[in-house]
Amino acid sequence: MVNSTPKYIAVSVKEGMKVLSVDKIMYLQSSGRYTSIHLVDKTSIAVCKNLGHFDKLFESLYFIRVHNSFLINVDYLETIVKDGGGQYCLLNKKIMIPISNRKFSYVKEYLHY
Repeated sequence: MVNSTPKYIAVSVKEGMKVLSVDKIMYLQSSGRYTSIHLVDKTSIAVCKNLGHFDKLFESLYFIRVHNSFLINVDYLETIVKDGGGQYCLLNKKIMIPISNRKFSYVKEYLHY
């Protein structure tokens, strides 16, 4: 029986198939029909699936869509920074991910703010 909440995912790479631990995924970034999966070890993998695929796959996990182009793992979220130009998620003390104005109220609700 396949668990509907994945602990690991397999993605196609040039050499074949790579198995990733979902908890090592820091964020995903959309680029057209492709998605870049950014891992905690600072590597990234480009896969031929759109961000919506991963949004649905991870919906029961601690991933949140903060922008049309970004899905973040809340386990790595440390701060939400607001400045004159908008608001951003700070992941692992160094990575700034934009939060769209449309998604900001959803993010606050998700975090029980």
